[in-house]
Amino acid sequence: MKFEMEQSVLEEMAGKVKKIVNNSISAEVLRGVYLECDEEKQEVSMIGTDIDMSIFLKEKADVRESGRIVLDARLLFDIISHAPDGRVRFLMNRQKSMVRIKTEKTVYDIIFFDAKNYPKPEMPFPEDTVRISGIRSMAAKTAFAVDEGGKNIALGCICLRTHKNRMQAAATNGRCMMLAKQDIGCGNEKQFLLPKKQFLKLAAMSADEDEYSVGEVQNRVVFMKKGIMVSLETYRDVSFLDTDRVVQAVHPEYTATVEAQDMKRALDLMSADKENMTVNIVFRKNTIVVSSGGKYPAETQLPAKTGTEMPKGGFYYSLKELCSLFRVIHGIAQIKIDRNGAVLIRSKDELFFLMPRRPVETAKKTNTKKAA
Repeated sequence: MKFEMEQSVLEEMAGKVKKIVNNSISAEVLRGVYLECDEEKQEVSMIGTDIDMSIFLKEKADVRESGRIVLDARLLFDIISHAPDGRVRFLMNRQKSMVRIKTEKTVYDIIFFDAKNYPKPEMPFPEDTVRISGIRSMAAKTAFAVDEGGKNIALGCICLRTHKNRMQAAATNGRCMMLAKQDIGCGNEKQFLLPKKQFLKLAAMSADEDEYSVGEVQNRVVFMKKGIMVSLETYRDVSFLDTDRVVQAVHPEYTATVEAQDMKRALDLMSADKENMTVNIVFRKNTIVVSSGGKYPAETQLPAKTGTEMPKGGFYYSLKELCSLFRVIHGIAQIKIDRNGAVLIRSKDELFFLMPRRPVETAKKTNTKKAA
């Protein structure tokens, strides 16, 4: 193995692989990056995997001798990321099982693993694909609504749905549901159910302008663009929530329109009390009253365009889930609540559903009565 290439390109490649590799895996070779250079193609490629998710990268390089090795992914990234700008040279010494990494100012001799012992993952190429972009923002807007650690597989995933001219990401934990859309010429109608952890890793290495061709092969979803292919585990036989049915089941009686940032500030005020789990919302004439109990009661009033006023007492909701929502939406938010307290909150590209909760005081009284 003998090649050289630009430090900035190597750093980007090594950084993406490091995000995939699981450092808690006991097998050292699985904590590594499969590094290969091809003299004929004048290319350098990297592969990383955590079994559930795999990545393949390739870039042009000045290759003088083909070869393949496995290096510790974190160590490789640390070396390359601290190297000065310019060319980085790799030279393998097979007899000593070492590779020399040389920059303008530094020289590293590090031990490598034999590439023959690396469980190189299959990277299937799907034939039927759709176009998807905006991965990073979709993940940011929906991840909070995923149920982590539960037994229901679908609740631990983010569901991507593509239509002819639109993509939608959906997540639910059984109490709330978050939908985020983006206008893009996707092509065909498809649905992909992706585990939250793997989807967030993909988002972390993507920019919103990155456009992927996405397809399904057996139990894998493959995201592809020039120089990169990412394969994620999926669940083809698991059904996801019928989001349209949930939205249609809400028949609003109380409505209000408010600036999302005003609502965020109000909820942040309520969350100052760490013991507070619920927030009370009441619509009054041209006003939304937001209050909380807990150890340090708080109340604030927001200017808003409101419709029918609510009955005295309003409704209680999860403070954590409302705070998470208003951290990721912007602009005007339209709030619609039905007679039972089920709420729909709509912004430009997002739609959020949340069930009401009992106030903490009521819950405590009920439990005391049962105990007696």
